[in-house]
Amino acid sequence: MHAAGRLAALVVLVLLAAPGSAAALTATNARIAAHPGFVRVVVDFSGGTLQVNEADAVDPLPSDGVARVEVRGDAISTLAIDHSAAGVRVRVSQATNRIVIGLEGARRAFKYLRVAGLHGPERLVLDLYSAKPPSGAAEIRTGRGGCLSLTSFTADGRGFRLRGVERDLFEATFLLRVRDGAGRVVGRRVMTARGAWSARVAYRVSSAQTGTLEAVADSAKDGSLACLVQVRAGLNP
Repeated sequence: MHAAGRLAALVVLVLLAAPGSAAALTATNARIAAHPGFVRVVVDFSGGTLQVNEADAVDPLPSDGVARVEVRGDAISTLAIDHSAAGVRVRVSQATNRIVIGLEGARRAFKYLRVAGLHGPERLVLDLYSAKPPSGAAEIRTGRGGCLSLTSFTADGRGFRLRGVERDLFEATFLLRVRDGAGRVVGRRVMTARGAWSARVAYRVSSAQTGTLEAVADSAKDGSLACLVQVRAGLNP
């Protein structure tokens, strides 16, 4: 091949390898399904690879009825998506160099938002956890990857004594929370512990009811849910 031909071939290879030549990532659909203890929203993508570190929960607290996730990308786009099911509405809209995923539900219906990504096919998974006391099927004694586990708990007057294990949480920090039957936080304690831990958390309610006892950690990246364990528990005034 003569010099001009070799130069032309090299230019083609460089253009093919350039980041701008990558296929544009497009949000094409959203699916919603109820599971024990949470509602899952799945946003499907095509045309590229979803980089989960480019997804941020810019409003990670759904207790006021809304939450929002943004996915960044120079060429990212979305089709018109507006879908409702299982008490949740998802709307995906276009913005400059990003798409915005809006989630809507009833006030106080959900307490946490978890963000994760899956590949082959590309999809973003958004889990909204119910604020109400979990059913037996929705109890979580060990969080994902063993991030937190609850090995035992006993009632202690207007409080609970808990034992559990922490594993690789950011700064080994998490919260103990007690929620009443409506999902309101009625007891709280900040914890810092590596490995095995034990603690007492107090609460206050005006009437006997079934509530939720939980240990939870937020993502250091954007405040979305990083780890959760939760069980049903009887509360006394």
